[in-house]
Amino acid sequence: MAEPSALDLRKTVGLARNEARAQGSARVEAEHLLLALAAQPQLSAGRLLRAEGLTPDAVRQALDLEFARSLGAVGISLHGFALPDTRLSVLGTLPMGRSAKLAWQRAIQARAGRGRDRRRFDSLHLLIGILAAESGTLTRALAMSGFDRQALGERARRALEERAA
Repeated sequence: MAEPSALDLRKTVGLARNEARAQGSARVEAEHLLLALAAQPQLSAGRLLRAEGLTPDAVRQALDLEFARSLGAVGISLHGFALPDTRLSVLGTLPMGRSAKLAWQRAIQARAGRGRDRRRFDSLHLLIGILAAESGTLTRALAMSGFDRQALGERARRALEERAA
């Protein structure tokens, strides 16, 4: 199955921007990139995420749990309240936030030095870049929800190596 071309990567960024807008975020962050990958089962990263139970709904639930626990850490309880189904939408072009920029940088590094496949950039490189973060909202959300981001990153690396062989 063919992997993304530049046009498909633009689609992924567009989906990530839509996720950020829908959540009322002023910037596209790593969690929005992960949601965009999870929403595309035709991509290798989307299939890998779904095989691990990381559907878009599971990612959103993990993020909601992280949000509630982060608020609890500063003494704010959501007990008796519910998170809104939708947040106010943000208009205009959304810039990439720090976590998304770092994910892209790590994705480019993951692609470098991959032998004959090094010019090819696909969804697994981006997934590796997202999962390589050592801290942040998404890292906490995945850990709280029982997802092993390091093991998932290793699966993505192995899939790239198998494809290159």
